[in-house]
Amino acid sequence: ELVEPGVPVFLFMGEDENRKLDERVRAFLTRGVTGDTDINIIDTAEFAIPGLDDEFRVIVSPWILSSLVTDRLAAYYETVTKHNLNYRRYYHQFDY
Repeated sequence: ELVEPGVPVFLFMGEDENRKLDERVRAFLTRGVTGDTDINIIDTAEFAIPGLDDEFRVIVSPWILSSLVTDRLAAYYETVTKHNLNYRRYYHQFDY
């Protein structure tokens, strides 16, 4: 109910036992039902990790996502929005 036109959506897909849920979300988002076209999908299965056996990708894929989200995307959005991510607008600012 939160997906609507004009609201960017990021789907981070891993390679663990929850991948089927990620695939369901991707299928829903890409069907066009919501009318939203600002959909960004980051799938760790698309990242090459030379020298790593496939059986260990399930262990490493969370690190890939963590690096992408925490480091790269957060820094990018901090620059674009000019909002310092160390400053919280709501988190621990009010009782709720």
